[in-house]
Amino acid sequence: MREQTGPPGRAAALDEVARALQVSAVESDVFVDVFARAHHLGRSDLNAIMWIAASAEQGRPLTAGELAARLGLGASATTSLIDRLEGAGHVERIRDPRDRRRLTLSMNDTALAMAREFFQPLGRRMAEALADLPTEDLLVAAEVIRRMTGAIVASREAARADRPEPR
Repeated sequence: MREQTGPPGRAAALDEVARALQVSAVESDVFVDVFARAHHLGRSDLNAIMWIAASAEQGRPLTAGELAARLGLGASATTSLIDRLEGAGHVERIRDPRDRRRLTLSMNDTALAMAREFFQPLGRRMAEALADLPTEDLLVAAEVIRRMTGAIVASREAARADRPEPR
């Protein structure tokens, strides 16, 4: 049990947020697995697609090295993963016009359309589930989720640092 800090009930509230996030993460993982299986993708494949698409949305294409770091994979495993995704028609390697030595990864339009078709109904259901909440509450919830995600990332990186590299 967690040590109580702050006003009475705070530890219980923190536990409730953590439990809700854990259940959401597991349910999301199962939902995404349905998509992955339907399209013959492994979990790392789907995570790679997510990172490539998210980076493209931010206007900053991802390199293979950056993808490897985000997935926690070695160079050869990342190359194999990209080869699989490219062979399936989901992604392509693009030469950077400013630096021809640099390759970035791009989602193909068919892969984006496939993902939209599957995930847009989820987005609509989420919007419906939150329709009665004030905007201010949604912004607070988004900040809570970002902070909890930051804690998860920090814990993941600490666990990676503590684990010896496989040979």
